[in-house]
Amino acid sequence: MKTRFNERGLALLALVFLIAIIVTVYTFKKLNASEITIQRDKNTAAALAEAKEALMGWSIAHQQYPGILPFPDRSAVDGNYDGNADCTNSVSAFDLLIGKLPYAAQTLPCIGDGANQYGISADLEDGSGERLWYAVSRNLIRTSDAPGSLIINPAIADAPSQPWLVVRDKNGQIISNRVAAVIIAPGAPVGGQNRSGGLAGANAYLDSITIAGVTYSNANYVIPNEDFIIGDDMRYVTPSNQVYQQPYEYNDKLIYITIDELMLALNKRALGDAANSLRAYYQASAANPVDRFYPYAAVLGDPTNRCDEGLQQGLLPINNVVNNVASSCTHANKGVTDYLPAWFTESRWQDFMYYVLSNDCSFASPGCANGVIQVGAQANVKALLIATGATLTGQDRPSSNINNYLDSIENTDLDFVFDATSTSITKNYNDQMLIVAP
Repeated sequence: MKTRFNERGLALLALVFLIAIIVTVYTFKKLNASEITIQRDKNTAAALAEAKEALMGWSIAHQQYPGILPFPDRSAVDGNYDGNADCTNSVSAFDLLIGKLPYAAQTLPCIGDGANQYGISADLEDGSGERLWYAVSRNLIRTSDAPGSLIINPAIADAPSQPWLVVRDKNGQIISNRVAAVIIAPGAPVGGQNRSGGLAGANAYLDSITIAGVTYSNANYVIPNEDFIIGDDMRYVTPSNQVYQQPYEYNDKLIYITIDELMLALNKRALGDAANSLRAYYQASAANPVDRFYPYAAVLGDPTNRCDEGLQQGLLPINNVVNNVASSCTHANKGVTDYLPAWFTESRWQDFMYYVLSNDCSFASPGCANGVIQVGAQANVKALLIATGATLTGQDRPSSNINNYLDSIENTDLDFVFDATSTSITKNYNDQMLIVAP
């Protein structure tokens, strides 16, 4: 009896031990699967963030046309997704502006010298191993049939030729209707999506959500202000959910670039190039450093941007002679055109640059001994540029009134004291200061 009891005890102990092993293995498997899912989501988020940074960097640093964005990579053009931006002569349909994110180069007929060398250089995949997708606003695509028709400066933000793209939240509410580009991680196939052969179109990769009878599809691009939706991952939506039409099959992850954040970065590029042109002008103004000077400014609102004799504040001076009418300035080399890249004046960035010159850095008093401009706490500044940005509510340009260009009392009181370069951009303030010298 005692032996039989011991045997039963051992069997029970073995059973408990076996159950414990099974539970442990199951728990570890569940935890491991969860960890894999979390890591995949992290990889996707990182890829999207890197793609946004790379795409903005490509646009801002473009050698000839800063601000433009590339065509997407579309298999219907060359029979594959090869990483190239597949350009067209013209945009006859908006579905030409959605495809995979290009990373390698651009195909003919992309415009510009060496256009086939321009690529974002980052072949990015989401956590499931799929390449990222990309949709771009027509406003920032430069076609070969009208290469000079695309003017990109701060005015485009509020007065585009086409309405901007739209991004919506999971309830269909608009997050932003000022979207320049959308980058989408497609995730693994859902529902009936079939990606076999590697040539499938957007519907095989990108998903839709139907809310209250309205379907929002990330795969469609048929109107200029097409909308894209950031929905809940299907892993977290039960079949009993009454908000979404069932079956709910959605796992896209999305990031976007607004025209405002793109233009804010582009302002810095334009400021830098304008400052370099002024520095080059200064170096070329005289052989002897004590004789060097910066140009006088152009009158606010003057579409010719001609140098105006003795003017220390105004627009960036560009031209010497316009329509055979000479500048009022008496010295030679009156404008900075020769020191600026062609894209700058082509897109009239000079209309968005407020320029301030210290009186001891002028043709009448050269040498820049001290500098009378103060920018924030920094004194003895010799030359200053302020990117005025797009017009704010109540502003109207062109104008002879400084309040239509600059936004604070400090910047508009016509003295030589200005806000600090670190002043934050807000909805009511978009001045960006850059000290040219020292």
